[in-house]
Amino acid sequence: MLTEPGCLTRRARLWQRLPAGVNSVLITAPQQLMYFANFDASPYVFNSQEASAALLLTRDGEAILIADNPQGPFSQKAFVSTRVEPLWYRCVEAAPHRGRLLADAVVELLKSRAPGVLGIEASRVPFAICDWMRVAGLKTEFRDVDADIRALRRKKEPDELNLIIGSLRSAERALATARKEIRPGMTELDVYRLVLRVASEAAGEPVLVYGDFVSGPRCEEGGGPASDRVIGEGELVLLDYSVVSHGYRGDFCVTFVCAGKATPKQLEMYNACLAALKAGAESLRPGVTGREVYAACRQPLVEAGLAAYFPHHAGHGVGLGHPEPPYLVPESDEVVEVGDVVTLEPGLYIPGVGGMRYEHNFVITETGSERISEHSLEIEN
Repeated sequence: MLTEPGCLTRRARLWQRLPAGVNSVLITAPQQLMYFANFDASPYVFNSQEASAALLLTRDGEAILIADNPQGPFSQKAFVSTRVEPLWYRCVEAAPHRGRLLADAVVELLKSRAPGVLGIEASRVPFAICDWMRVAGLKTEFRDVDADIRALRRKKEPDELNLIIGSLRSAERALATARKEIRPGMTELDVYRLVLRVASEAAGEPVLVYGDFVSGPRCEEGGGPASDRVIGEGELVLLDYSVVSHGYRGDFCVTFVCAGKATPKQLEMYNACLAALKAGAESLRPGVTGREVYAACRQPLVEAGLAAYFPHHAGHGVGLGHPEPPYLVPESDEVVEVGDVVTLEPGLYIPGVGGMRYEHNFVITETGSERISEHSLEIEN
């Protein structure tokens, strides 16, 4: 979970970015509710289904959470000064429209405060809230804070980094088990179920696992969800997945041979990918642009005569989203910043030979970067 000091720090950083005329901000996006208040509505229980919530932050330090009564277990863990819990459902009477209930509660709260300039996530705040404020006669000016929050989320505070690293450790334990237990005759879905089980056991709670679980010729396509395809002896298996815990995730990839040896051409591709990963990692530092990191990662593939088979980004940011800034691509002028958590994932995909990708995660420090993923990149078990 996030910590109260972390949430308070993120709120303070938000107010530092906003002009003095903005004294209230309304947050409704689930990721930002977690980011600013540790409101974590678990998707694994009834309470959160089709639910929504809102957070009103004020410059003088108030944090008011509006979430209906079934979300009480999540509200109690949130770091806020006031909780407003409109009654939605008690298993006694029929329940009203859940989204309208939230909108009504938010408008009533704002009517009592009449904010002159209200910061909102313009892309996420429900239209009903803004429209009902107009109907209620509130003369409010809106200030879009989407770009401000997007910029804030680049720098990971220590509590965020702990969640990301925790997700990586669960994912790594699942990968280590998968490498040991994958056998010819298993399906890709078997592998996915194995990874999901072990990752959940490692985390000590249900987790979401998503990503690429492909084998054989499907590796040449770069990825895809697990299917009922049977994995054959000596085939490549490409696993590129994230474990999401309390909204945060890392992201890593490895490709290896199932019960066999890599071909000479596959080994050539493998060595080129590792050289690209190493070169990209050496380029990671504050101030470098996304295009410069991409170029550094691509250069070993050029030297190996394989760059034509590298069709995607060199990496990207990760955290509450995937992918998120910075984007390590050939036309990006985004600058890598201290506190960014990024992935590097060079890959090669040659028809009739194989497809593979190798990925590590890094946090950007004052002097360069620190690798935070620890999984094996061996192509043969």
